[in-house]
Amino acid sequence: MIRIVSLVLTLILTTLTLSGPARAAEYQLHAHDELRLRVLRWDGDRNAFTVLDGVSGDYRISTEGVLSMPLIGSISAIGQTAPALARQIEFEIERKLAISPAPRVGIEVTGHQPIFVLGEVTSPGSYAYRPGLTAQQALALASGLIRLSPTNAGAFAQDTMRLGGEVRRLEAEIKALQEERTRLVADLEDLDRAADDMVTSIRPRPRGIEGDILDATQKARAAQGERLRDLQDVLREQIDRMTEQITLRSEQIERTTAELADVTSLKERGLTVNTRVNALTTALNDLESKKLQLEIARLTARQQLNLAERDTLALTDDARARTLEQLNRVDRDLASLDIRLATSEALRAQAVASGLAVPDPLAEELTEYRVTRMVDGAPITLVIAPTDPLKPGDTIEVSRSASLSTNSQ
Repeated sequence: MIRIVSLVLTLILTTLTLSGPARAAEYQLHAHDELRLRVLRWDGDRNAFTVLDGVSGDYRISTEGVLSMPLIGSISAIGQTAPALARQIEFEIERKLAISPAPRVGIEVTGHQPIFVLGEVTSPGSYAYRPGLTAQQALALASGLIRLSPTNAGAFAQDTMRLGGEVRRLEAEIKALQEERTRLVADLEDLDRAADDMVTSIRPRPRGIEGDILDATQKARAAQGERLRDLQDVLREQIDRMTEQITLRSEQIERTTAELADVTSLKERGLTVNTRVNALTTALNDLESKKLQLEIARLTARQQLNLAERDTLALTDDARARTLEQLNRVDRDLASLDIRLATSEALRAQAVASGLAVPDPLAEELTEYRVTRMVDGAPITLVIAPTDPLKPGDTIEVSRSASLSTNSQ
């Protein structure tokens, strides 16, 4: 008989436990949840169920997640389902109060900590939580996103278009500078690889017009280096030939000098005419003049060779210096544009949130749900999807941004 009564009592209290807003057994209890406990036992003398008033009643889970009950003490409730908590309370009653057979416990979740909806919503504030409530549904509770009334929309459309156009223009400039920066970085890596064969490129090469500019720059630099190397080869060949000619002229000068000395000795003895001496003297002067011209030409060629060799060595260094200078300029411009873009986006978002502007008709509107939630006693902030469920006590901030379809592709 006792077993039958206990079974009936269990069925009754199970129905009670699964009633109300916490009907879903999957719901896990949170801090500040409000609970209504009914503890029933079978009284054989009276042949009826009786309520244990000392334990039954309304309770609230503490911030630490503890349920404090008279006669029983503290029980950790956070994270448990209502049926699981009921079974634990039954065990504690039987163990600590020595009641046999053990009474049955029914738990009804009667209240939750509210959620708070902020941001670009029509009616910000606190709203009652229910299990399974999603971010998108919370937005609906707050009457949706702020919208201008039809009578005011036309008045602010021009300002909206101007703000949207400014944002798109800055985004286009930033994109172009980022592509230019990618090209400059790739060019620097190629220059470093040319100076050190051990350096390998890890960045992707740019595409489109910037890729074409990079290819043209590197081809022009390679062609200039090739011309300088060809010039060095020509100058070295000229120097070698002029050295040979100078050697030949020196030998001719030596022979002519010796012949002139012999003829001069014969003339002094009256064995030859003065005309022969004059002819050899003229020939010797001519040879020395040509040798001097060759030596000057060889010196000039060597100077040109030194310049060509210096230009070849400086080709990579000069190119690297110019590229670094351009990269520095691009980084400065990017930093400035980033600030201007952030300012324009903030002004536009503030105008839309204040009802002073309409969403950009040329842009796709994106809604972001940012939730602040207490986890292990500390607040954390995370971005969730529209269909993600909320938890009691969540603070959800709704914001929206405009994204051109061309940029999202």
